Amino acid sequence: MKKSKKYKRYSNSQRLDFQSYAMERIKETRKAERHSTADLYRTTINWLNRYLQGKRLAFADITAGMVDRFTDFLRATGLRTNSINTYLSNFRALYNYAWRDGYQSPKTSPFQHISLHWERSGAKALKESDLCEVLSLKPTEASLKKAIDYCTFSYLACGMPFADLARLTYKNIHNNEIIYHRKKTGSLIRVGITPYMKRLIKKYASSSSPYLFPILPPTRPVKHEEYKALLRAYNHSLKTIGESLSLPLRLTSYIFRHTWASEALRKHISVTIISQALGHSSEKTTRFYL
Repeated sequence: MKKSKKYKRYSNSQRLDFQSYAMERIKETRKAERHSTADLYRTTINWLNRYLQGKRLAFADITAGMVDRFTDFLRATGLRTNSINTYLSNFRALYNYAWRDGYQSPKTSPFQHISLHWERSGAKALKESDLCEVLSLKPTEASLKKAIDYCTFSYLACGMPFADLARLTYKNIHNNEIIYHRKKTGSLIRVGITPYMKRLIKKYASSSSPYLFPILPPTRPVKHEEYKALLRAYNHSLKTIGESLSLPLRLTSYIFRHTWASEALRKHISVTIISQALGHSSEKTTRFYL
């Protein structure tokens, strides 16, 4: 078996420990603009470092017993099952990358005995009455007004994610449709423009920006950390709105995506169509949503 170019590059220098290898993998993942995955890897390494109390982890020390002890540590911190599963899944993914790069050749994987069972979380969709209450709210604060407009547009655009809404430009408008590729998956999505969506587009129209909404800087690319700060600010505004209405759910940008999917199903739209509108890679993902 030929060694990969990555293995040759690493083997020419001092042998890396697991954390150092993981940081190299995170850099490569960011270069590929898979920032969400890189963030998950980084958080996983942070938890691993907490468990190891600053010690470096040699590949030979990653055993089934070590994985079990790390799992027990995560449980002892009070993390939820799905969070623990996420960190174990990313730990395993990083280890598998290292194995393919020639760092470790165990007879059996130290993760072979791990079976990740994901728990169904609570409701993530608003009731129709709660949704109407949110969308009809007339706040006085500018940031809250924008948040209402953005979540309204997101809902009307078949649960469009904030990452895609923020990047919409006038080039995405074709006749009476918005046609775009999802930032996360690259899936092609076509959404009809309703009269109220048209009003919102007109409301924020600006000759100084190519974007439909004043979220991203109009003259330069947005950095990943900068985008995350914008998303946090949007979610903070939604949280404030939800608390002012005493809603049973904490409002986030994804609540409106789930709400649209749930309402579409309630109105007897097929799961196949809902899946296509959400840009999911499989109907299994959509059914988990619903």
